[in-house]
Amino acid sequence: MTKTPKLSIIIVNTNQKYFSRLCVEAIEKSKVSFEYEIIIVDNGSTDESLPDCKKMQKEGRIRLVEAGRNLGYGQANNLGSKHAKGEFILISNPDILVREDTMQKMVDYIEARKDVGLVGPKLVYYNGQIQASCRRHMNFADLIIKRTPLKFLFKERIRQYLMEDFDHSQTQDVDLIVGAYFIMRTKVYKRIGGFDPLYFLFMEDYDLCRTLQKEGLRTVYYPEAVAEHYHKRLSEGNMFWLVTRKVFWYHLASAIKYFWKWRNQPIIKPLTHSKNESEKNHPHR
Repeated sequence: MTKTPKLSIIIVNTNQKYFSRLCVEAIEKSKVSFEYEIIIVDNGSTDESLPDCKKMQKEGRIRLVEAGRNLGYGQANNLGSKHAKGEFILISNPDILVREDTMQKMVDYIEARKDVGLVGPKLVYYNGQIQASCRRHMNFADLIIKRTPLKFLFKERIRQYLMEDFDHSQTQDVDLIVGAYFIMRTKVYKRIGGFDPLYFLFMEDYDLCRTLQKEGLRTVYYPEAVAEHYHKRLSEGNMFWLVTRKVFWYHLASAIKYFWKWRNQPIIKPLTHSKNESEKNHPHR
């Protein structure tokens, strides 16, 4: 008899070639004390990744959910969550490769802290560079500046927004965390409705953090858990290249929706815990 999983890992695949397989293989090398399940939601892929996912399903390694079309990032994850049986949901991009202890640390951390709504690990690029995966609350101009050559004129402003002054070795409550890889309680994810379907792509992760904070739950950056992100940043390239890319316009549309949705809502600042205070109040299990 198959045991009920403690953790449901949801991976959305949209023409990711073999990244989804590499992601699964890394997960399978994890050293964990609990049962888990891997749910891959195929978002209308037309490349060789879909047959590969079907093969992994036949091998009993994953559960494949075919959306039939591109639902967008948030709605595809919401579809996957309908099949989740675990106490916790872990949202993962297919281009994330976990380390052997990543998942165990993530589960241990959130399980011991009932007031935490969402936990994100330290993400590093393939070359070892730390990804700026935390954000401070921003305004519309910050997003435009970050995605255009204006970032070279407003370096300090972007540095503040991207928290480059932040000590990425310290566990701390933060405003926002990017949605490439994070963990939540399944009942919380489902209670708030998961990602808001208002967004097709981008900003759904920041919206989720703000929704959790409105519910009185903490958003935590937890660098003791580390994962590698094989990610090419959208902001690379010149201005002409950017404005001719569909994803740029997706981001712009989502930003407009985000700031309109939250225009009259107060910004809830995170709790200020020193690492020692936080660990004293919430000891490791």
